[in-house]
Amino acid sequence: MSTAGRPALAARADLEKVEPYVSPQLPARYRLNTNESPYPPPPALVEDVAASLREVALNRYPDRDAEALYGALSELVTWPIDGLWIANGSNEVFLHVFLTFGGAGRTAMIFEPTYALHTSIPRVAGTDVISVGRGPDLRIDRDEALRAIRTERPEVVILTSPNNPSGLLEERTTVEAMVREAAGLVIVDEAYIEFAPDGSSVKDLLVRHPNLVVTRTFSKAWRLAGVRLGYLMAAPAIVAEMARVRLPYGLSALTQVVGERALEHEADTRDVVRKVVEERDRIVAELRARSLEPTESAANFVMFSVPDASRLWDALLERGVLVRRYAGVPGLENRLRVSAGLPAETDAFLAALDEVRGD
Repeated sequence: MSTAGRPALAARADLEKVEPYVSPQLPARYRLNTNESPYPPPPALVEDVAASLREVALNRYPDRDAEALYGALSELVTWPIDGLWIANGSNEVFLHVFLTFGGAGRTAMIFEPTYALHTSIPRVAGTDVISVGRGPDLRIDRDEALRAIRTERPEVVILTSPNNPSGLLEERTTVEAMVREAAGLVIVDEAYIEFAPDGSSVKDLLVRHPNLVVTRTFSKAWRLAGVRLGYLMAAPAIVAEMARVRLPYGLSALTQVVGERALEHEADTRDVVRKVVEERDRIVAELRARSLEPTESAANFVMFSVPDASRLWDALLERGVLVRRYAGVPGLENRLRVSAGLPAETDAFLAALDEVRGD
């Protein structure tokens, strides 16, 4: 008997608005499209993790409260444990926020173009999404943003700083003005903050604004994309409400061990971030020299303008270089995004770029 065709039960009607996340993983020698770190974790960390795993009883449930991981993270970010929330990647952190504070009859406001999952995650949790456009320079118009918040009164406002895909930092004064204006929560996704200049984080605003939430990830600077680990910092009252939606034993023993050991290697992480930033700045300078208008990126990637993005994307892929394109995304049709990789990967990207443009 065939099971193809319609499912036994139809999905929620509101999920029709949710587009599955797509990021092409095509065969390419140089994969510069997903902003992964080009550097693996240090051998010392791998050895520490292996040694710690020998002590883990895999037949037992993990520490439900992940006390050691929470304690180590609290010390690193200088934020109280009861104001931290750790989950399996920052996307899951966002999902937990919206399971708690979103839902039917509530809205989230985003500023596009931005990270695609900031549209879909609220909708997965049954939250309507209000989209406000950015200017041609991909920045938020402060007056327009405040007017939109005042008019729409969303329960949650989502910002990303540095923004993905532009790499631009949100203006600090704009962020704080939006936090003051919002009646609900304002989430600032700082997935790439480690690559930004010192003082770029808005984490210090948490002490003055109990409606501010700051999220971060271990996938980028910490080089642990394969582990899936992210967290937020917020007022303890927010975290206490979120406890209602956490599944028991949500962080595996393996995840906890890797997170704990990784935090002991912060110095190595800083060294790698410095290398990535140097490569990012090199890409910006080289693109400017070719009159390709890169953004002022504060992340580990660079967005740039080209006359025919789709043609260039195809041509680069033919030469073994995979970058990110945004066909069909308003305002980004003629832009591409390239991740900062190893020096040799940058060399390959630039060589392929020059070869294509010389055709």
